Amino acid sequence: MTITHRFLQIAAVAMLLGGCTSKPIYNAQENFSSNMGISENQMQRAIVTALHDRQWKIQSVKPGQIEAEITVRGRHHAEVDIPYSPTSFEIRYRSSWGLDYKNGEIHGNYNRWVNRLRDNVLKELSIDPNIEALNNLGAVKRDVESPSYFAFQEGVERATQAGLLDGSIQFYLSGQPVPGSAHHIRTVTSSRKTNGANKSDKDACIWALQSALVALQSAAKKAGANAVIDIASIDQRSLYKDANNYQCNAGTFMASVALRGELVTLK
Repeated sequence: MTITHRFLQIAAVAMLLGGCTSKPIYNAQENFSSNMGISENQMQRAIVTALHDRQWKIQSVKPGQIEAEITVRGRHHAEVDIPYSPTSFEIRYRSSWGLDYKNGEIHGNYNRWVNRLRDNVLKELSIDPNIEALNNLGAVKRDVESPSYFAFQEGVERATQAGLLDGSIQFYLSGQPVPGSAHHIRTVTSSRKTNGANKSDKDACIWALQSALVALQSAAKKAGANAVIDIASIDQRSLYKDANNYQCNAGTFMASVALRGELVTLK
């Protein structure tokens, strides 16, 4: 075999292997219930923060539309359009170089960048993509059953008795009266899951709730707050609000509790 033939064979294999890395372009699209209470400014801020965290460069910011680009090692470049509203956002491919774009397919790295950017936006909106992935796989939530609802105060009391909560932070569900005036600090979320094997749904859910409350207590102390108010359960892309109960997704293998509240100083 001549050197030329060997070179052509190597080149053909390289092209074949290179082609294997191409995937259909992933255009992320996410929708949310209006009762999540996300404003247009909050959506814009979540996207901008996620772009900065993932080292994308913002090209322009307009009401309802953000344009951004990313360049990796000076050899791979992509540009996207991100239309958004209070109840949705998308990440749409616009152009690229160095990523083998052809006929609607592109190097798999681009899709990974977009997926990570999507996850960061969700986290900024207080949605845990890891919990959602488990729910979608059915590991947490059984499709044939509704979520479970249990008394929130019982969970707080059991966490206090176990020494997990020290009583320095007060917890108030959405709809519960709050004493005095509240100085708002920021929104906080906590998503926790626990092994559901060999536990009743209630016991597994209380374990998950206790872990979520400990995380809220820690966040409140760091922020200088003395209470978490307007606490609601996050259910996928919606909120469950009740003055007495919290929501838990209990499945065969896991149980999960996701809470959102407001850190405040009560006076």
